[in-house]
Amino acid sequence: MALSEAQADLRLAHVNGGAGVIASGLAWTAAAFAFLAAGPEAGFAVLFVCGLAIAPAAQALSKFVFKAPPSGPGKRLEWIAVATVPVLLAGFYFGWRGMAGAPFAAIPMVAIAVGARYLVFPVMYGGAVFPCLGAVFIAGGAAWLAAPESAALPVTIGLALAELALGALLVRQWRGAGEPA
Repeated sequence: MALSEAQADLRLAHVNGGAGVIASGLAWTAAAFAFLAAGPEAGFAVLFVCGLAIAPAAQALSKFVFKAPPSGPGKRLEWIAVATVPVLLAGFYFGWRGMAGAPFAAIPMVAIAVGARYLVFPVMYGGAVFPCLGAVFIAGGAAWLAAPESAALPVTIGLALAELALGALLVRQWRGAGEPA
């Protein structure tokens, strides 16, 4: 099977990647609320816990909400998502290690790791949307590290909204391509 056929299969099964992006956007939204309510440490903890739930939540959205078929021949590309989990864990580790000295820098480190992970998603799904999203996360995280602490909450909310909006666009494209409603 050609790479383009495997990618098409994954786009069909994973709602163009939109289910995962929406699940991640919800995790960032929860982190923003926790950040607002209790500060950066709580936001970081919520982002970690909700981050663990992104893959199962995306699977549930694909299967039960969007009624997407299971992946077939493209399933072999799913290893890329698993293989890049250490990148996310590194972002959380470095954020956690620096939490005592710079609590406002913890979440941007995770944002940079998330962005780096998105850079490999075109291999899974094809297209240029994921490198763009990765660039947004890397730039947002880097800008946040250089910005005053007052920018922390708006950047967290901005990243959440970016993912939710892009996730909705990916789902819309998936539906527009004649996929199951």
